[in-house]
Amino acid sequence: MNKSKSSNKQSSIWAFIFILIIDLAFLYYLKYRNQNISFSEFNILNFGNLLNLFTLVIIVIGLLTIALKVKNINNIRYFWFLIALLQVSLIISFFLFYYKLPFGKYYVLGQSGNRLFIGFVYTFYQFLLFMFLFLVWLTIYKTKNLIFIRSVFNSVLLMFAIIILSFVFIVIKENQFDEKLTKNKKENIAVVLGAAVWSDNRPSPSLAARVDRALSLLDSGEVNSIFLTGSNAPGELAESEVAYRYIESKRKSTENIFIEKNTTSTIEQISFIKNYLLKRDKTKNIIIISDGYHLVRIIEISKFHNIKVQAVPSKLNLTFENALYFKFREALALVMFWFFAY
Repeated sequence: MNKSKSSNKQSSIWAFIFILIIDLAFLYYLKYRNQNISFSEFNILNFGNLLNLFTLVIIVIGLLTIALKVKNINNIRYFWFLIALLQVSLIISFFLFYYKLPFGKYYVLGQSGNRLFIGFVYTFYQFLLFMFLFLVWLTIYKTKNLIFIRSVFNSVLLMFAIIILSFVFIVIKENQFDEKLTKNKKENIAVVLGAAVWSDNRPSPSLAARVDRALSLLDSGEVNSIFLTGSNAPGELAESEVAYRYIESKRKSTENIFIEKNTTSTIEQISFIKNYLLKRDKTKNIIIISDGYHLVRIIEISKFHNIKVQAVPSKLNLTFENALYFKFREALALVMFWFFAY
């Protein structure tokens, strides 16, 4: 009987390891699909990819430790239950990419309901993976009481800690952008990322600050041209068109100022830079202009796309409350990008 239990334990552990390795490979595929990048551009040294790999390594080390030192796995049904839920989460994530959800008209924290729902599925997957990790290590330390509840509690704490670390990362990095632009100024293109449009098609303070920063670089000769990016929400002009009208209200000439009206997100705007601006001329130097806290994620996305850009922050002034809100929201977005490229 003991030999039978030991054999079942060993079989389960190797099954867990095999399934989790397959899951990691599939997650990497999902990340590159989310960015519309060929998997041939995969780079394991990307920070987000390393985070995924590190999580798996910690789990595998734990499982191998159990195989060597723990005679029996109590409540192994918990492990199989989490493994099953992990597969369901990944499958749902795969299909949600191809099907349009009915939550697009709802917005929370500036994000559409569709995007939030998909983000929830990815978050649920990572939460389950952390639970599995804690179940493994609590088993090693022979924790028996409330092991499942402890795994839930520890996973919540870990996810909260990751968000706090992301927030701190943004606060530190946003003040470290080097504004000394590339010397070959004739090759410098300023790309202004879109921001909110207010009622009556007025630029929000964020959008206006980004445009003003780009114009100051153009007037000083630091850049040779400006590309305004950003699509529109229903019932309003495209963000790039509003930015263009704002420029027209400030100056007579709009020479060397261009607009792009199709991108709807930061990720799409990075794709525009990669597949349009740099594809036409790889010698161009791209200067991305946005708010400082936003530029931190932009640099991470650009690294994922294997393109080199320079970031210049706008001169946007925020109250303490607004800065806290925007940076917290950006911290959530940065964590989602690191783990899921979403």
